[in-house]
Amino acid sequence: MTLAGVMAVSVVSAQTTYFLIHKKHWPTVRASAFPTLLFVVFLQLSGINWDGALQGAFFGATFVGMTDKSRFGWKRVLIASIVYSMVFTFLIPLAKGIGGGLGTAAFASCAVVYFLVKLAKKLPGPKGLLPK
Repeated sequence: MTLAGVMAVSVVSAQTTYFLIHKKHWPTVRASAFPTLLFVVFLQLSGINWDGALQGAFFGATFVGMTDKSRFGWKRVLIASIVYSMVFTFLIPLAKGIGGGLGTAAFASCAVVYFLVKLAKKLPGPKGLLPK
């Protein structure tokens, strides 16, 4: 249940941030902070409490959505946000006390997707299946 919730929140967060930056031309920090603020207020008003897990997942996934559109389109951001949710759920709890965990998890997620796409382009076969 936790992974499904974190995954859903991460996908929405990254896609919202990416949309605000690249389609609505919002400044990067505002495109991250404003949706996070709205989400936290929504959680507080709704009474949903997962000890900050959803809040952390949402905020960290905005870092995934901050990626440059010359490297990642919305489909790759979607895949990276799913990878981020798994990293957030399974690896972040092991790194307690280490600062910058959300940004590191977002970077690692984007790096994994980036290098997998680069690797897939070098393999023989059809290239039309790769997300843009």
